[in-house]
Amino acid sequence: MSGLNGIYDEIVDKIATPKAQLILLEILKRGGKPERVIKACRNALEFLPDDINIRKILAETYCEQGSIEFAEIELEKISKQIDELSFIFKLKSEFFRKEDRLQEAIKSLKLYLAHHSNDQEAAQLLSEFSAPPEGKEPNLPTPTLAEIYYKQGALEEAINMYKQVVKDFPDDEKYKNRLKELKAIMKTKETERSHEAILKEKKIKIIGILERWLTNIKKIRVISLSSQT
Repeated sequence: MSGLNGIYDEIVDKIATPKAQLILLEILKRGGKPERVIKACRNALEFLPDDINIRKILAETYCEQGSIEFAEIELEKISKQIDELSFIFKLKSEFFRKEDRLQEAIKSLKLYLAHHSNDQEAAQLLSEFSAPPEGKEPNLPTPTLAEIYYKQGALEEAINMYKQVVKDFPDDEKYKNRLKELKAIMKTKETERSHEAILKEKKIKIIGILERWLTNIKKIRVISLSSQT
């Protein structure tokens, strides 16, 4: 039997791919070999410390063995990894919002906030995205959403949204000032684009003049050659 255990150890150590190691660990676990599972998991995690699935098997085996303290340590590591990856739910929410898939955006934000309850911006967005009462349209024009548009480079949309915000909150100087800032940025960009357009136009005119000169030179050369013959 010890020879068989040694074979198991050697197989686990030799297998390089995480998926293959996971399959073998699950076989060992189903076969009622907790000590071998724990040893194999710990060895595998030395090379694959971020593998949540292997760490999950280790935590489960510790629980089944009654090693609650060790199980808690592994579960805490798994929880930390999941927290670090949970930002993808916020990214998904932004994607769904762009696609006008509001309910899916809400669901993703809720999942994100389950891990990041202190993110006030996400909490505000969730409040704004939440389904309105039946028969009413969602009140989407908000400073938070306007700032998201601005960060994504949609300056015109941000300005239009702030115009609506200022209309809804005419006494709020903060929103008025932000609208002025965005308009100033837009004006600067338009000036830059206008300058670029002028330079482009000048370049086209110069090219046109050079092309006419070239045509005239060719004509003169043809006339000169004709007179020589």
